[in-house]
Amino acid sequence: MKITKIYVVKKERIVRENYPYVKPTDYYNLNESPFKSAFMEEVCFLKLETDEEGIYSIIETSSPVCDFVMEHLSNMVIGMNVANIAMTWDLLYRYTLPIGRAGIALHAISAINLLMYDAYAKYLDVPVYNLLGGKTRDKIRAYASHLHPTNKDDLQKEALSYVEEGYTAMKMRFCCGPSDPLGVDKNVELVKIIRDAVGYSVELAGDAWMSWNLNFSLKMVRKLEKYEMSWIEEPLLPDDFESYSYLSRSTSIPIAAGEHHYHVYDFKRLLDAGVRILQPDALWVGGITPMKKISALAEAYGAVVIPHTSNIYNLHFIISEPESITPMAEYLTRYKWLEDRVLNAPKPEKGYFRLNNESGFGLKYEL
Repeated sequence: MKITKIYVVKKERIVRENYPYVKPTDYYNLNESPFKSAFMEEVCFLKLETDEEGIYSIIETSSPVCDFVMEHLSNMVIGMNVANIAMTWDLLYRYTLPIGRAGIALHAISAINLLMYDAYAKYLDVPVYNLLGGKTRDKIRAYASHLHPTNKDDLQKEALSYVEEGYTAMKMRFCCGPSDPLGVDKNVELVKIIRDAVGYSVELAGDAWMSWNLNFSLKMVRKLEKYEMSWIEEPLLPDDFESYSYLSRSTSIPIAAGEHHYHVYDFKRLLDAGVRILQPDALWVGGITPMKKISALAEAYGAVVIPHTSNIYNLHFIISEPESITPMAEYLTRYKWLEDRVLNAPKPEKGYFRLNNESGFGLKYEL
């Protein structure tokens, strides 16, 4: 079965509520939305067609990713055997080396990798997780991810609602970084508000989204250790591996990273720096092909992989790995990045995801 065509089906502008949180650009008071700061202001639907009647795949990604695919990669894969997923991945990685290795090029390779997985699994009439080794469990534990900094009453109400819905873990966003002289105390107060509401039997993580530096991070972890945080996520710039190493050795709070890291090489550096919670995203890291390699690295280092977001691609990966390696999945409770036109986007019930046995990734789109 050959790839015959890749093309853009649709692009749409994202219009959603803007939630406050700390950002790497806070020094400059840009006040950008989370979608603009993550280059997700416009969503795009990319379609792969094959020479097998009725076998095609659609993936939802960002508009810049679709543009990169169409300009640089689509002609490279026309005529490729859909089953040759690993070979195609390696070819595209090597082809984009002068302009790639990270960022938009790897996002684009991710899109093609996931399109091929979906189409090939549909051809075989099996779920993608069967191509990855099959299920290791019937359900995946989810953690509720939002808790953006608001007022005390709303924050406590939101946190308690997740407990009532059956979640045993949740993640908050911090409000401040080094540009705010009172930032440490403001962040600590947010953690205290949530802990006072849900107690200590619920796991609580915090996301700094690449917005702190080492000095600020050291101050934060010293004050947060008594709150028994499950992890601090992306406290530092992605390439600052030396600071990750110093920070991970300086606190009992686990340090997590990987949302903005790529392929196996970045994750080897993170592991060598002492990071033991890895957070790749199949839509960004290069697809499922490197995700499987990253999980093997994690196991060798005694680390775990908790991917960024609960998109269906991450869930198929998670359920194909032992729970000791991929213990849970993130669920974005108040906004969605990649489910604008998906009719059956996966949602947890009582704190757990369950996957169907439909072929491919099992998604249905309204386009």
